[in-house]
Amino acid sequence: MSLKILSWNINGLRSVKPNLKEFLTSLDADIICLQETKVTRDMLEESQAIIEGYSSYFSFSRKKSGYSGVATYCSQRATPFAAQEGLSGLFPGELSDGSGTQVALPGTWKEEELKDLDSEGRAVITQHRFKEETGKEREVTVINVYCPRVDPEKPERRGFKLRYYELMRQRAAAVFAADSHVVILGDINCSHKRIDHCDPDKSEAFENRLERRYLDNFLIPLYTSDCREKSLHDANSLDSCKEENNIMKRNTSETNQEISEMEPEEEQADDHLLSSQTTFQMVDTFRYFYPQKEEAFTCWNVSTNSRSTNYGTRLDYIFCDEGLLPHIKDSLVLQDIMGSDHCPVVAEVKGTLIPSTQLPSCCTKFFPEFRGEQQKLSSYFKPKCASDESRKMSLHKSSHPSEMRSMPADLLNTSKRKIENGITKSKDKKQCKEKQKSISSFFTVKVNDQNQSGKLTDSQESNCESKNLEEFRSTSDSLDNDHSSDSASQSSGSSQDNSCPQLTQKSKDSKIEGSIKSSQTKNQGWGFLMKGPKPLPLCPGHKEPCVLQTVKKKGPNINRQFYACARGVGKEGDPNARCNFFKWASK
Repeated sequence: MSLKILSWNINGLRSVKPNLKEFLTSLDADIICLQETKVTRDMLEESQAIIEGYSSYFSFSRKKSGYSGVATYCSQRATPFAAQEGLSGLFPGELSDGSGTQVALPGTWKEEELKDLDSEGRAVITQHRFKEETGKEREVTVINVYCPRVDPEKPERRGFKLRYYELMRQRAAAVFAADSHVVILGDINCSHKRIDHCDPDKSEAFENRLERRYLDNFLIPLYTSDCREKSLHDANSLDSCKEENNIMKRNTSETNQEISEMEPEEEQADDHLLSSQTTFQMVDTFRYFYPQKEEAFTCWNVSTNSRSTNYGTRLDYIFCDEGLLPHIKDSLVLQDIMGSDHCPVVAEVKGTLIPSTQLPSCCTKFFPEFRGEQQKLSSYFKPKCASDESRKMSLHKSSHPSEMRSMPADLLNTSKRKIENGITKSKDKKQCKEKQKSISSFFTVKVNDQNQSGKLTDSQESNCESKNLEEFRSTSDSLDNDHSSDSASQSSGSSQDNSCPQLTQKSKDSKIEGSIKSSQTKNQGWGFLMKGPKPLPLCPGHKEPCVLQTVKKKGPNINRQFYACARGVGKEGDPNARCNFFKWASK
């Protein structure tokens, strides 16, 4: 047996349709960690929170509605014995041995900063028990995170992101100190190395980014291929590789020092964010198994159709502590699974799960709104007394004056107003329906029937026309049976109103021809008013129809539309990638 842990940025939990249980089952994992759910507490529905066969744990943004958010779904065989929302220790839930408290953090934090870092709903922690292959029982703590992104227009978010990295690292260190294996997984929002980016900057600026330099310190450098092969077969061989790792760490530290000296002064001002109050480190499990694998991207730009050319970045990771590494069977990037601008990543841990017999207190199943305890806003608008409501209903059913007099004055007046308003509205609707014309009537051609004897009024003509058209439809449905159609026409003719004279077969044909001409005129009228879109131009590179796009970047051309090649953006020189065709759309 083994434990499968999956992570996926789904870009909105509400986009998962039609059945969330089927979606979770299709992923075939024991612990499913989702990021960017975009669901706040008030938006969470019972069908999303309570899934048969799973327990769920959510973290919500407290700053903005429909923003950020993570969720962890655990199957019954992976029911956690402890769980907690957030990294700060200030939100619901608790972890074993007090490892989830603020005091357990290795560094010193102000409560205001912890609340600020943890208020965007970016982390959920679950703790599980599993039995190793040796038979020893161990704990494994899964930290599901959605790390902040640095908006180019908000450079101050870089400091926020690095402080979040540090809080994440310190919480992992606190849990590890309580004798638990640690797994950090999710959207880290940083492509660590050049191999993780489709088009890295050729200059040294790529490595100079503070986020990458922080990950250099946080992650254990990759083993050499020989050492890695040994550790895959023998857990004890890890000790023989530590000296090699220490040498690589020293080299990394010296490299970072050299980079710091080359940075401009404004970048050096943020160097203090790279320092950490813990030495705890983790391993990038995918790069441990596939250190040289290229184009293993997990995120693509949807607006440029970059997934079709695999022109993306690797932002989603599964980290583990060095002690758990021998128990990791494999770590994969599942690029074939669609449904988001990200793809899932999964790791398989060797061992047997030991599910908890009791759910943690912060499980969404225990939320008051899903236990029938919390009143809804609609309850405040219900009548205070049921007897008053029943008397109101009986008033509508009764029309006897004595019963009306026996009602209280306030209920009587209210009911009278409702009845009067109902009658007025029904009259208005009827009048409106009679007077209002459909837009198609403006394109109708009137057909004069020369075979009719006498002139008819407008109301008689319209009434007669509708009846004869109905007669035509009913008779045309049974053309194969002449006798039945004749008898039907005779019976219908005898029951018609005398004010509408009978039409001969010739007049019927002229009426039908007129209705056909009328429909043709309508279609011509609509075609004149709505000509439809112009044909799309062909790109010269592939001779394929282009796509119409809109400029979103702020500037003089914002919201202006243009045509571009429909293929996805790719590397320069790739014949399957988008060509350089560009044309402004005419106004």
